[in-house]
Amino acid sequence: MAEVSLDLLQTMMQRVLDMLAAQTREFGDIKNRLSNIEHGVAALRRDAAIDAEARAHLQHQMDRLTDRMARVERRLEIVDAS
Repeated sequence: MAEVSLDLLQTMMQRVLDMLAAQTREFGDIKNRLSNIEHGVAALRRDAAIDAEARAHLQHQMDRLTDRMARVERRLEIVDAS
């Protein structure tokens, strides 16, 4: 059986440590990208909530205008007979 020298063992360990360091950096990059995606999704959800609030507000205004218009039509007696 071949004898394993201390230099060979040290070289192999250094390669493993280098690979581990590269994987650790890559994992950190992936975590940063995931965090950016999560922030983007949160921003989209905020935008959607703001849009829903604006739509509800506009619908309420339209309902009020429709009611006011119906009252004006009744006062002026221009409502259809139907």
